Amino acid sequence: MSNVQKYIILIEEKLTKLLLIAVVGLVFFAAVFRWGGFPVAWSVEMAQLLFIWIIFLGANQALRNNRHIGVNILTEKLPQKVKVAVAALMDLLVAAFLIFMIYYGFQHSLHHSLRSIQNLPLSYSYITSAIPVGCSLMLLTLIFKWSRALSAQRNRKVGRDDE
Repeated sequence: MSNVQKYIILIEEKLTKLLLIAVVGLVFFAAVFRWGGFPVAWSVEMAQLLFIWIIFLGANQALRNNRHIGVNILTEKLPQKVKVAVAALMDLLVAAFLIFMIYYGFQHSLHHSLRSIQNLPLSYSYITSAIPVGCSLMLLTLIFKWSRALSAQRNRKVGRDDE
């Protein structure tokens, strides 16, 4: 794993943890003040904004660690070469979807740049930009996975040629 990849993973994991702590804190803050008779509407909206970012960052972490849900009842019964081909096809479809989401997510974010969040002096783009950023991270993760798989395959071939 390259130093750049390790650095990206480290930042992403630390940021996700900080965002989760902030969401819990904001929701607790809002609940305590609402219980005291002083509702704070902005804290709930800020928690929602941060939660959306957590979702996309967490989706990338799940992809990196092969933790997304999958239905493999059919592919388990296939021969190994066909399994590899099906997995490659699925990865390509996921990559195409991510590219689609990056492009249209960026367009959506630009479209909402002048719109503000209801109780916050922030652009709605802070919410919608989670889509292209999160999908870009997932696409990068897929590329890193493909790179590792190709490298491992080359190493196996070299090992066989030496025997």
